[in-house]
Amino acid sequence: MDLDTPETKAYLFELYTMTGGDTQAQVSMYDVGESLGMGKTDAASMAEDLYIQGFAELKTLSGGIGITDQGLEVLEITVAPKPDASLRLGTGPVLDDQAKKAVEKIVQDIKAGIDQTRLTYPQLEELVMDIKTIEIQMQSPTPKTAIIREVLKSLHNGMLASGPKDLIANLYGLMMS
Repeated sequence: MDLDTPETKAYLFELYTMTGGDTQAQVSMYDVGESLGMGKTDAASMAEDLYIQGFAELKTLSGGIGITDQGLEVLEITVAPKPDASLRLGTGPVLDDQAKKAVEKIVQDIKAGIDQTRLTYPQLEELVMDIKTIEIQMQSPTPKTAIIREVLKSLHNGMLASGPKDLIANLYGLMMS
């Protein structure tokens, strides 16, 4: 999809700016228009065009609008993937059963996605050593949360520049949980 006019693109970009790119946020369609020097009628008309195209959505009947994922895409703004909320380490000193399953899943995902990375040989070697460290820690009857968290941070930092974005998001979500 494409935007019809430069004014429409400017309005959508201003909506993006005012919401900070957060698809859950809302601002007044009139405030967006006002910041571009438009009157209320023009702002409402512009917002309506964006709803029809799927680039914005009406959040409230009083004119609260938000940007959609499609709106971000048409502006060529990359939407960061959200981490899988089911992956949690917890705060205890030792991993519980749910955390063990989460660590096993992320290790499987890393192994499966290794071919999608553009890592150099030394980076790949470090990644393999980090995975081995996790696998060894998981052999313990009481795998330590702090050790796993630190190795996940190392994996995250190593894959940040060249790993699959969804995997990086899940790593981040897991290490921060």
